Amino acid sequence: MALRRAAQDDDIESQSTEKDESFAVGQVTIRLPLDLNPLSLMALVLSFLPWAVPILLLADGILSRRISSGFALGAIILTSLKSELILKPLIAEPRPPTSACRTEDGKLLPGMPSGHVMICQSMLTFYALEAMRHHLLVAALILILCMPLMPWARWYNGDHTLKQVAVTFVVAAVVGLLDFLIFLALFDDGGHDPQKVLFTEVASIPTPGVILGAHQG
Repeated sequence: MALRRAAQDDDIESQSTEKDESFAVGQVTIRLPLDLNPLSLMALVLSFLPWAVPILLLADGILSRRISSGFALGAIILTSLKSELILKPLIAEPRPPTSACRTEDGKLLPGMPSGHVMICQSMLTFYALEAMRHHLLVAALILILCMPLMPWARWYNGDHTLKQVAVTFVVAAVVGLLDFLIFLALFDDGGHDPQKVLFTEVASIPTPGVILGAHQG
């Protein structure tokens, strides 16, 4: 009897220890001790990237007064609000058991759609289309190649199911396309103002508009 009781105590202690080994920060599961596997670390680091994107866009919008940065920031805010306040509660599809994104009573939070994938994929689509519009094909190719990274990271880190990241990937691409079309409708310059494209300066690739402006100056 005493042995059974001791075994039960060990099980309870083991379970509580397991619970303490993982926690969520910004809807990203962190497990201690950290898994030093390169893929695990990459998935963890990439999962925090969407939190940096709005900050970078805000800083760029303030410093350069670039219209595209302000528009993209507004699109991120609007998309995030719709995702977190409407779609996730409405669909109510829980995250996988491997996620530490839970309520105080341990219930898994909704995971459809993935907010991280929604932000990254919509912005990558938006800027890839903008890059192609300004004939920045290398930049557009880089953006396209980066598209699978966030869905993979969120799945690999155990915060979303494969279905959740795959569906969000497709939906977010459509959202990014719509953002691009709205941007054209509101601020179409015929593709002659590279200052509206964030990736023009980031990639440091000269465009005909920049070259022409330099000669005129």
